[in-house]
Amino acid sequence: MTQFQKAIPLNITGGSYESRTRPLSSQRTLNWYPMVVEAGKDQFVLHSYPGLRLISQSGSTDRGMTVMAETLYRVSGTTLYSVNSAGVHTALGTISGTSRCIFANDGVNLVIVANGTVYNYNGTLTTITDIDIIGSTAVTYLNNQFIYTNNGLFVASDVGDPTTANGLNPAGAESQPDDLLRAYSFQQTTYMIGTRSAEPWWNTGTGFPPFSRMDGQIIEVGCKAIHSIANTDEFLYWLGDDNAIYQVSGGQKRRVSSPAITHAIEGFSSASDAVGYTLTFEGINFYVIHFPTGNKTFALNEMLGDKGWFELASGDNQYQGTSLVSVYGKNYVADKDNGNLYQLDINTYINNSDSIKRQRVTSSVNSNLFGVKGQRVQMSRLEIIMESGVGLISGQGENPKIIIDVSYDGGKSWVSKGFVSTGRLGENVLKVELYSLDSFYDAIFRISATDPIPYELYSAAIDLRLAGW
Repeated sequence: MTQFQKAIPLNITGGSYESRTRPLSSQRTLNWYPMVVEAGKDQFVLHSYPGLRLISQSGSTDRGMTVMAETLYRVSGTTLYSVNSAGVHTALGTISGTSRCIFANDGVNLVIVANGTVYNYNGTLTTITDIDIIGSTAVTYLNNQFIYTNNGLFVASDVGDPTTANGLNPAGAESQPDDLLRAYSFQQTTYMIGTRSAEPWWNTGTGFPPFSRMDGQIIEVGCKAIHSIANTDEFLYWLGDDNAIYQVSGGQKRRVSSPAITHAIEGFSSASDAVGYTLTFEGINFYVIHFPTGNKTFALNEMLGDKGWFELASGDNQYQGTSLVSVYGKNYVADKDNGNLYQLDINTYINNSDSIKRQRVTSSVNSNLFGVKGQRVQMSRLEIIMESGVGLISGQGENPKIIIDVSYDGGKSWVSKGFVSTGRLGENVLKVELYSLDSFYDAIFRISATDPIPYELYSAAIDLRLAGW
């Protein structure tokens, strides 16, 4: 029998790609995010996604957050709050109902749409009663005018006044006969997003309405969930009517969800309740989309495109963050159930009181590593190349470990290989190694970690040899 080839490089990083045919690909990345490091020892790595540090408690269901004039505002339960940098909540008035809110502001007026009622806060919370605005289901803002979505049409408010609209202003998207779901302003353009298509419009400043459609830029994809719409400084995102997630800029769309992500969404009994938001930390843009009915949260590292997907969860439960805003130099996250307000913190390794279970299911290990197909192979050692020696001084995480499982049937069942130490504090040159004389045609490794420390995965190496047919 041939000798073991020592330390064959093995890429264990990457994004989530759980194919509908599990043996084809069972890759999963949970609470780690994939990253390209151009000047690092390994180009593709997995970094620990930040934890949630409790800031304050309001005790009610999250209905959305926004920022106006560098102040955080949120609707929790039926109350509108302003929140200062210390997390102190000040009640400002009542927002009726239970539906998620949509916000827009001009720096002075904060407009809130919820349950078909439109509110304006500018020191006092009032209900807007203009007949052309009543019943609106969404609002956005561009060039000193608020743009309301109302009964399949859009209407622009009077300049500088969100509470009134000219009765001649209502208009509808023109290129397709589908219903308008939401007008959304991005990069000085207002996208009229419907059930089957989207149209970019620009503000002409004259006429009724003072907007015109931009010819030649019709986007032939609609929206399934109006609360999935969100943007970074580079791209606009939403969940399409075909269960794919799209990225738009300059009137051009790109399907950014992988077939595996779209297949997972198609399996949910409903996706119309999806909620999306964006964030930036350490200079990286992310889009996060939460599926309450599907009990899943997917996130995308924008710079990696459709290769940048990963998942978020808290312990074995659904990820609790459904709103995020950046203000006071921090990223604030609202809890979907209890109204808790958290800071997304790279130095926190739990989600409030919930442990963070990080997991990576690798791609297949087989005889392809030797340039042949279909032969049995045998391993003797697997080394996980990662940062070691970052254990805590005391308590859970003092002697941190990873759990390694292996599947020989394409991820359908798993065999435990036990715990492997990643090094107590200061054991910086410890090798994270699993010794096992396993023989197989195909193996997938699952690496799990739950200790409250930073786990950073770089790559792996395996001692392997061909073992015949």
